[in-house]
Parts: sequence; C-alpha cells; structure tokens
Amino acid sequence: MKTMDEKTKRKRRDNILYKLRKKGVEVDVKQRTIFIPYGENPSKVVQVGRLRKEFYFEVQFIIE
Repeated sequence: MKTMDEKTKRKRRDNILYKLRKKGVEVDVKQRTIFIPYGENPSKVVQVGRLRKEFYFEVQFIIE
C-alpha cells in the first residue's frame, strides 16, 4: 500500500471537511474536533468516520 505525501493528505482532509461543512456540521481543525448535536448518530455521516479513522479527529456532542 502506498503512503500519501503531505500535500495529498492535506488536500484529502480539506475535501472531506468541505463535504462535512456543506452538510451543516461544525468542525474545529486546530483542536481536531467535530461538533455534532446531541442525539444524532455520528456514524451516519461517512465523512465523520473518515476524519476519525485517518486524521484522528474526535466527536464532541453539543446541546442546542
């Protein structure tokens, strides 16, 4: 399996973040945190799983 270089990896992360934000999910990149409203299932959104698996993001539930 090939490893991705830094530029390709960053571009992939940015594309995933773009798709996720388009769905209305708030993301803090510096803290690597995905904010999801309490009660929603984070595993329903494919991009959340990818960010958690590939880039070590965490999910934070928020009360609205």
